[in-house]
Amino acid sequence: MPFTQDLRYAARTLRQSPAFLATSVLTLAVGLGLITVAFTVFNAYVLRPFAVRDPSSLCQIGWRGQDAGGQSFTWRQYLEVGERRDLFDDALADHTRFMTSDGRTLSVAFVSDNYFAMLGPRLRIGRAFDRADSRQPVAVLSAALWARLYDGDPGVLGREIDLDGRRFTIIGVVRSDFTGLDDAPRDLWVPLTTYAAMIRPDLIAPNGPRQLEVVARLRRGVTGAQAEAALTPQMTQMIAAVENARDVRANVSPQSTPNPLSLDLLAVLSPVFAAFVLVLVAACANVSNVMLARAIAREREIAVRLSLGATRWRIVRQLLTEGLLIALLGGAAGLALAAWSLRVGIVVLFRTLPPSFAALLRVVPLDFDHRVFLFAFAAASLTTLVFALVPALQASAIGLTDALRGIRSGTRRSSRLRSALVVAQVAVSLFLVIVALTLARNSAAMGAAPLGFDTRGVQSINIRAQDASPIRAVAPLLASDPRVAELAVTGGNPLFERTRMAAAAPLEGASAQPTRYTFVSPEYFSILRIPIVNGRVFRTDEARASAPVAVVSAATARAFWPGEDPIGKTLRIERANGRPVDEVDGYPQVTVVGVARDVVSGLLVDGEDAGHIYLPTHAADAHATALLLRARSPRDLPPHVLRGIYRRVVADPDVFETVPLDEIKAAQVYPLQAASWIGSVLGAIALVLSVSGLYGVLAYMLNQRTKDIGIRMALGATAGAIIRLVMAQSARMAVVGIAVAVIVARIAMKALSAIVRLQEVSFLDATAFVIGIAVVLMATALATWSPARRATKVDPAHALRADG
Repeated sequence: MPFTQDLRYAARTLRQSPAFLATSVLTLAVGLGLITVAFTVFNAYVLRPFAVRDPSSLCQIGWRGQDAGGQSFTWRQYLEVGERRDLFDDALADHTRFMTSDGRTLSVAFVSDNYFAMLGPRLRIGRAFDRADSRQPVAVLSAALWARLYDGDPGVLGREIDLDGRRFTIIGVVRSDFTGLDDAPRDLWVPLTTYAAMIRPDLIAPNGPRQLEVVARLRRGVTGAQAEAALTPQMTQMIAAVENARDVRANVSPQSTPNPLSLDLLAVLSPVFAAFVLVLVAACANVSNVMLARAIAREREIAVRLSLGATRWRIVRQLLTEGLLIALLGGAAGLALAAWSLRVGIVVLFRTLPPSFAALLRVVPLDFDHRVFLFAFAAASLTTLVFALVPALQASAIGLTDALRGIRSGTRRSSRLRSALVVAQVAVSLFLVIVALTLARNSAAMGAAPLGFDTRGVQSINIRAQDASPIRAVAPLLASDPRVAELAVTGGNPLFERTRMAAAAPLEGASAQPTRYTFVSPEYFSILRIPIVNGRVFRTDEARASAPVAVVSAATARAFWPGEDPIGKTLRIERANGRPVDEVDGYPQVTVVGVARDVVSGLLVDGEDAGHIYLPTHAADAHATALLLRARSPRDLPPHVLRGIYRRVVADPDVFETVPLDEIKAAQVYPLQAASWIGSVLGAIALVLSVSGLYGVLAYMLNQRTKDIGIRMALGATAGAIIRLVMAQSARMAVVGIAVAVIVARIAMKALSAIVRLQEVSFLDATAFVIGIAVVLMATALATWSPARRATKVDPAHALRADG
């Protein structure tokens, strides 16, 4: 067959050029490996269906109204949804919590007893629990936890695992392809009714909390839209009275994958894929340059084949076959590189995350399946067209007479093409370098930005439940503990809340303005070292009596009473939607007793609060929903000691979420920091590719111009003049690439800054542009220097004799 002959000839030809083959394969492997990494993550979190029976029929049940929405239900509401057999074959309930097992944090899914029967995931060993186990302390492990805790020992069945002091018998282990029904893998599964009987009886009480997620399986022939329409009247009855919500509608969304594919999701991910694609483009341009040089060197061979009757298409097909073979080898090497990169990336992720968050993070299996292999093959085939077609067409369009006589035709045309490829590489590398520098500078600025308060040694204690009463119960215990240096009660800790807004204005002032508010005890300001710049903090008696007094931020004082003393002034406070606060909170008017320094209380990217009102609260108040704690020394209150204190007020101490404020700040900076690391890697790779491409172009060009350089030197040209000539030529290519990159980067960054409006993040960073241009220019100079110096070593006499 012709293709088989082409393949044999391509393999034989490439074996004769091992340096060219190795360089091309490795270059493509980098580009294909990186794009495969991106696709593997996308496949695992978006495309890969859950490893259950008929995942396409699964749907998430939720509701939405005019003012609210959600996906959480009570046990009674779950049972009512499950009874709709006209719409669903079955429905399951899921309540996931983090619990402690011998010092390890585990993600535990408490699920209805029909969970495994409805989903049908495959088990590695043992069995799943069913209705007969609904009150038994049994557990099914994930494959990852089985390997991590028990080294994959088949004898694990019948052994017990400790969950916060309670023993559960292991009866089965699921296969590694099943990790749960969302993008956060579970470590093990326990019957919900068992958990309720042992720890949380309120979960299955008639008027229990709304903490269960419901996933249903649509009946055959029923669409999601039909289920929504039929379920809406029932959902209105279930939700409206409890939530005081208006215009309640059922929401039935597909749940066949962790993150169902949508246009919105693609829009969010497109910049990430674009960055990886640009590296692949740079790699293709590099290989295309090398193949173009090699094709020009083979003009005589190609001319002989044409003279013997081969058609131009036959020559193009042969060169494309060589390109395909290179791409396939590059794709295979890219898969190996992608597998290694994913392993390294996961290790780096867990080692660089703040410890408290690393303990909670779970990553879905990033395995290669048929979709990844098909993508890698398709990418390799497409890159063949990108990097091999143009050189093949260029090489086949030659003049037979000149080629047979050794006179190269089309040299000027191929030179322009090679220069264009270098320009493209320079533009890609500079664009990625600018992006990486912008992200790095912004993450550094966010990390160094002053918060206005001191996070060192302060623990944030929140509640993992809708009912905050455990906070109010544990506060007196912690306050009386001699190991506690300071304790503050709050209605929401700093760096957690982004929108707790009211509308406020002076009593006799203009219309109310949106202003952040927080309920705090008097100790709040001292524990965070927030200075009071005017007036005082609340007195203890004011906090206990929930007196109508307030401490305002300096920004609030400037906005409401510019140039005046705000102490003693009265504020009126309304809900942000215009309803008076006294309908709910009892604070329609407050008297200002102090002014505190401006702080960052929400997200770091939002910067300092534009305004903030602090209202008094105390440990027994309904507004007390969180705590701030500073121990006398870092060793005084380790996690196991705090858990012992928590256990004195609740059966399940894991309802308390204790995180150092330092780590919360680090966690907010981390996404931008990680993006800058990834951008730096991509930018560095693209820069290396562009430098090597420029080096190859100059080396080949100067080799072709040996006679010309020899004549120039024979006529008196100095080595410096030759170097300046070469440097000028490379500078022209670099400048064109830089101009293209700057224009594209500015347009992209300006568009991004218009979409994402953040106070502390600037996407149009002039310094990043300047530094990026300087880096690329220096890299260009380094790539040019060696070929230019080598060109000056030409012996004019030898070059002239060769010409003769």
